[in-house]
Order: sequence, then C-alpha cells, then structure tokens
Amino acid sequence: MKNIYICLSLLAVIVLGTACNNEWEDEQYEQYVSFKAPIASGGDGVTTIYVRYKDNGKVTYQLPIIVSGSTVNGQDRDIRIAVDKDTLETLNIERFSLYRPELWYTEMEEDKYEFPETVHIPAGSCVEQLNIDFSLQGIDMLEKWVLPLTIVDDGASDYQSHPRKNYAKALLKVVPFNDYSGSYTASSMKVYTYINGKPDNNARTTNKRTGYVIDNNSVFFYAGLINEDMDKDIRKKCKINVHFKEDGTLDMEPDDPTNEMEFKLIGTPIYSSTSIMDATRPYLERRYVQIMFEYDFQDFTYGGSGTEVIPIKYRVEGSMTLQRNINTQIPDEDQQIEW
Repeated sequence: MKNIYICLSLLAVIVLGTACNNEWEDEQYEQYVSFKAPIASGGDGVTTIYVRYKDNGKVTYQLPIIVSGSTVNGQDRDIRIAVDKDTLETLNIERFSLYRPELWYTEMEEDKYEFPETVHIPAGSCVEQLNIDFSLQGIDMLEKWVLPLTIVDDGASDYQSHPRKNYAKALLKVVPFNDYSGSYTASSMKVYTYINGKPDNNARTTNKRTGYVIDNNSVFFYAGLINEDMDKDIRKKCKINVHFKEDGTLDMEPDDPTNEMEFKLIGTPIYSSTSIMDATRPYLERRYVQIMFEYDFQDFTYGGSGTEVIPIKYRVEGSMTLQRNINTQIPDEDQQIEW
C-alpha cells in the first residue's frame, strides 16, 4: 500500500510538472490603448493641465498615449485621435445641470490648438506622446476651457481603445500660467460697504482669490468678492486687469471699456517678489508675490423688484499673497510646480 501511495505521488508530480509552463511570459491582459490623463479627486471629471504662457502665446503640451498589458507591445500601431464634443456636453449636463450654463466648461476654440490626427506607436514601445500645440495669445480665461479628446477605433483598427471611458477619453482643462497667476491668499484684503457716502467699519473678507493669465506679465481678478459662480455676463464686466511693471508698481484698470462698475483706483498699487529655500526640504524653493492696493467699485449684481438693479458701492483695500512651491530637482517647469 505504501508503494502505491508513492507511485501516485510521483505520477501527480509528473502530471503537474508537464502542465506547468512559463505562463508569465504570455500576455495576462488585453493590450488596450489609453491616454495618461488621470482625473484628480474632486476635479469635476476633467484633467487640469498647466502650460506656461509665453510671449507669443505658443506652447506644446505632450499627452502620453499608452499600450497597456503585461508584455511589451509587439506590433506597429497607428492610433487615431479626435475631438470629442459629445462627451464634454454630457459632462456639463451631468455635473452642472442644464440650468447652470454659467458653470459649464467651454470647448476650446479650434484656432487655439493643433495636434496630429494619428500617433504612431512602433513595435517594442508602449508609450508615445501626442504633441498638442497651443496658441494661447488673446485667450480669455473668463471661460473654463477644455479640450476634449478621444481615441478612435473601429473593426479595421490594429488596436482597441480601453473600455473604461475615462481611460479612452481625455478632457483637458487648459490652465495657462505665468509668474503672477494662481490662487492668492486674500484674508488681508478688506471689503467695506459705502454707507451715507463713506465706507463703513464692518470689513468682509475671503480666503482665496484667483489671478487669471492675460499675457506673460499680466493677470486679471474679479472685483471685490465677485466669484466664478456668478453669471458670466456680470463677471465679464467686473474684470480688473493687473499688469506687473519692472519698477515694482502695478497698472490696474477695468477690462470693460464702459467701466460699468465705476472702478476707481486710489493711490499707486505696488507688489513685491521674494523667494526662500525650504528649511526641511532644501530642494524646494518657495516663491512669494504680494500685491497691495486700494480701490472703489460699484457692484451691480443685486436685483430689486422686477428687473431693477440696485448698485452697491464698495471700498477694497489691503493685500493678497501668492505662494508657489518649486521642486528644483525637476527640469520641466510645468511639472516642478506643486499645484
């Protein structure tokens, strides 16, 4: 009986040994094609990309296209890329509803970008770059610009796009930046309401204000406490353009030539720029831009009975500070900034 058990054990070992092969050398997954465009948590379904604004407004962004799988891509593939308007429209409706169009993302204008319709991925390569050439001169950041892309495939293609929609789609929210754009700490900016012809003593504040790119040395802010959730037509009339001059002073003027908000600058606004290296992370440079200003403006966003508008005058004074953290170990400027 003992010999029988031994024989059976040997037989089992032989069978198992015969059945085994180097299965890790075989493809374990489908070799789908996808974008590398991760959606940040709370990002409203889009991928924010930061591109440096240059003097002529032209800049190239490289979007990776990936062939997934556990083995190296073994064939030449020509991947077709197209603009995907339908997905962007669906996203706007699902995220913001039909009733809040002022919050919608806006498809990027066709004259503001260019990219090849086909990207070649050779055998032996799993990643290639889609070069998107942006032409941002004159861009109006009143809008939330998105370039919606999709991987196109059909029965005749030598590839298959990834079945997960957020892998085969790339909804790129394009945010140009310069040395002065971004999120400013605004708790030191005070907003006073005019009562009986003079500012009252009850200051209102907000934590953050955003400076949006106009050109290489200019940004715009919305006046007072006006924010991105307000009607687009109102925001358009409440833009204050700020130009940073080499002598440390600022030019501040309303973007709307009719100046319906009756913007009036008080004194000469100034700014300062400083940078320090982090004490615990010596490779990290902290850059600060502080702007100081005082101005009056009239807010006409409040309606009374019917369509009547009740303008309210405000005094705004104080300072705002931009902090930008730079990882000096990374060579690419758009990636070295900790956004």
